[in-house]
Amino acid sequence: MARSMEQMVRDNILPTARSTPAAWCKTILASLLILFSTACDGDEGFSTGDPARGPATMLDTTGPITDGLFVGGDDPEIEARDVELPLDGVIPDCGADCVAFCQAQSFENPVNKGLCPSLWGVGLTPAPIERVETCRRLHVDLIGRFPTRSEINLFCDDRPWGEIVTELMDSEEFVLTNRRNWADHLLYNTRAISVERIFDMDKLVGKVYRGEIAYDQFAAIVSAHPVLTRRHDTAGDRAEALFQLFLGRPPLGSERSDIARLYNLWQNGYYDHPQLGMRLSDSHIRYRCVDDEGNVDPDTRGECTSILYGYNELILKPDIRVDRDSGQMWSGLLRFDEWEALQLPGRLLAAQDAFWEHAVDQVIDQYLDYELTLSVPEVRSELVDHLLRYDGDIRSVHHAVLTSVAYLQSSTGVTPTEHRWTYGPLKQVHAETWIDTISKNLEIELPGCDHRISDPGDFLRAETISATALLENSDWQLRDDGRDVHRTYSDLASNLGGCASNDAGGRFRIVSILTTAMQLNFVDDVCNPELRDGEGVDISYLLPGDADPNLAVTPEIAEEIVKHQVGLFYGRQATTAERNDARRFGESCELERCRASEFARPACFALLSSSEMLFY
Repeated sequence: MARSMEQMVRDNILPTARSTPAAWCKTILASLLILFSTACDGDEGFSTGDPARGPATMLDTTGPITDGLFVGGDDPEIEARDVELPLDGVIPDCGADCVAFCQAQSFENPVNKGLCPSLWGVGLTPAPIERVETCRRLHVDLIGRFPTRSEINLFCDDRPWGEIVTELMDSEEFVLTNRRNWADHLLYNTRAISVERIFDMDKLVGKVYRGEIAYDQFAAIVSAHPVLTRRHDTAGDRAEALFQLFLGRPPLGSERSDIARLYNLWQNGYYDHPQLGMRLSDSHIRYRCVDDEGNVDPDTRGECTSILYGYNELILKPDIRVDRDSGQMWSGLLRFDEWEALQLPGRLLAAQDAFWEHAVDQVIDQYLDYELTLSVPEVRSELVDHLLRYDGDIRSVHHAVLTSVAYLQSSTGVTPTEHRWTYGPLKQVHAETWIDTISKNLEIELPGCDHRISDPGDFLRAETISATALLENSDWQLRDDGRDVHRTYSDLASNLGGCASNDAGGRFRIVSILTTAMQLNFVDDVCNPELRDGEGVDISYLLPGDADPNLAVTPEIAEEIVKHQVGLFYGRQATTAERNDARRFGESCELERCRASEFARPACFALLSSSEMLFY
């Protein structure tokens, strides 16, 4: 296949400004031949199926950096040390006996190791592990939807937790869940950032969560990626965004000004995409700290040099790729070695202990939804050692947290203690989780949305074959008339915090009168409790086995309907209270001579609108 002009620049085939006339003539002739052959076969290196262009696409990986078999997944359950707890509830210090007790345990999980001096060692007992509750939580966190009762029985029954977590983490759904998370962190927006760059970053995130690159390499690439540099206006803003992403705090004044010097080469701009027929936002390189001859300027080189973490200079020299009018170069023409040089800010931050500490804190917050390490800092220390032991494979931290007692224990039952780590996490689901669960369990076709393309209408308005094909190859689905995408799913999800456009913020989770009304409207359409003719999901999904929808309801039949729906929606057996309520309502329905369908549809509405579908 013929090389494009961009590929020739990458491979150093084009001459520099100081090349000889003979070299110039040879290259120009060769370039004309290459461009002619490229024009004939119509291939200019852009694919609507994979539009990603950038440093992640150039990055060659040979497979996972570890085997993905992480220790700590199957620690034994232990009894707390038999000590008398103080009446005021204050945890005593872990003295010599406590330390000896924890050292005697055979923990492999780093979270359990760190927790022991604040849990079992001081006489506290975690909540018990409920397999159905925990399996349900794992499915939501790792693959983005609730499982059915049959899925829980097949997947989680009598299997070690380490094996279950490993299998879920090996799925593409786990990768997709984390791609969506980083879309929120980086605020993908196709009006603010080129769609080619967004797809490139999304590809990079996929490599991280398949274990193909280490987390510090990921941070380095992000630090010089247009998804970050184009999203912010000034060098100082870019430095601040980097600190927030990977250290979890804003930089001090000296840190901001120092790292900003390494962002002085970046300039916001645009480029016209020939295939899409669109003007896209992207980053450009402006050549700072060089003289008119393209050499390093000793008088200004300090403006491109960081000195806070040692002497680190970042200067690129211009060549034939520079636009004569602006004196800048489009970042799409950068060579791989130049991308690597520009990643200096991320490498400097990744060399700090705080970088690795924030990396594990982010995973803890993702799964526990509270700041465990503020109260029990030993957990952070153990997790950082664990992560470095696995060469920066961030999956090792996910595995450790997900198989720890802090995560696996129940959030229900006896009134919890004031110590947050003695009972399990309880979180609100994202909008996509709630919608995807209902649509999958009831086999409702709802065209989704694509987290990489915030404004699909822009691509349709471009009225080019490539722009339309790009949408067709995405997770958006075009309507039959081709004038817009289906928005039933995205409109509902965006109003509930999902399918974010990322103008200023990402997805959110909230309970309000407005969101509750929208959820109830959707459930009403699905279940049709008012029995409107021809509406609602097929009644066969809401009835057990081959039950006749016209069957007269009795207390026994009402109980069977509720047991079926609880298993379908909640993934568990119906409680005694739920069965008793079903029989009681069944008796009332029997007096009214209700049919099975007339009982099943209101039952569906009650179950799908309950808190158990919104919290897990």
